[in-house]
Amino acid sequence: MLNWIIIAWVKINVNYKFENLDKPIIETINNLLKKWFEQKLDKYIEKHKDNKNLESHLHFSIKKTNKWYDGNFNFKINNENIIYKREWFKNIIDLVNHFFDHTKEELSKK
Repeated sequence: MLNWIIIAWVKINVNYKFENLDKPIIETINNLLKKWFEQKLDKYIEKHKDNKNLESHLHFSIKKTNKWYDGNFNFKINNENIIYKREWFKNIIDLVNHFFDHTKEELSKK
């Protein structure tokens, strides 16, 4: 799993916790994280790259219950802190995609 991602010369530290997830699902999440940071958030992250004291991290946890996936995401870049919590998602890919859509929307407001 990822420990960090570099986008537009910005290092994003990644911390995660998985509960009841199989290895193929974890690999899918890993691939989605790389893909969406590179394709959906790259321009927003690039705006922060000249900050000398840049702090950037992604903390997230995903838990699988009997029928659903619950996710808790926290993305911070500089003073911008985006929190996204969702429960009862049937599809893990939708959960991750919704986090990135939410983050993109929040970053575009600033």
